[in-house]
Amino acid sequence: MKPPICDLCHNDFCSEHFHTGGGGDLVQFADYRPLAQGSAGHPHGYPWFCNEHLASAQALAALSYADAMTLLTRQYGRFAGYEPLANSDPALWITEVGPAPAKVFALIRQAMAISPSVAKELVTGGPFKVIEAWPQQFKVWQDALMHIGAKVEIRYPSSKSANRVKADAVES
Repeated sequence: MKPPICDLCHNDFCSEHFHTGGGGDLVQFADYRPLAQGSAGHPHGYPWFCNEHLASAQALAALSYADAMTLLTRQYGRFAGYEPLANSDPALWITEVGPAPAKVFALIRQAMAISPSVAKELVTGGPFKVIEAWPQQFKVWQDALMHIGAKVEIRYPSSKSANRVKADAVES
């Protein structure tokens, strides 16, 4: 199988798909040809599409892959070729410090092993990355930050910076 990379825009959502099963999906077009039993590869007419282009591709599933791609390219234009991602680990970001900046300050100093001056700059400066790792590794920090009212987001590496998944709602 091909990895989860959008056939249209070449958005690489492998990390998000691996960790959450999200980021996009496969679309089966009219000319789909499954692989023979025991074969390796990727079946014709069964490409990946990112969440941004998935609904448009699904709407064209009754067409052949080539015809659908012609219409999708006409609709969205041509995209630059695929560029591999430098890192495939998701990152925990703070998007809003919330009502307890002193507690956020203390937690990020501990999580990030940074000086007080750097922590103060981050807390007062807007959205910032706390840690980059597997989600299980930063779950403790995510839970602690949400518990004190900070808004957090898990951002998955992507060739499109807008491709991200929001964490659970802030706890009260």
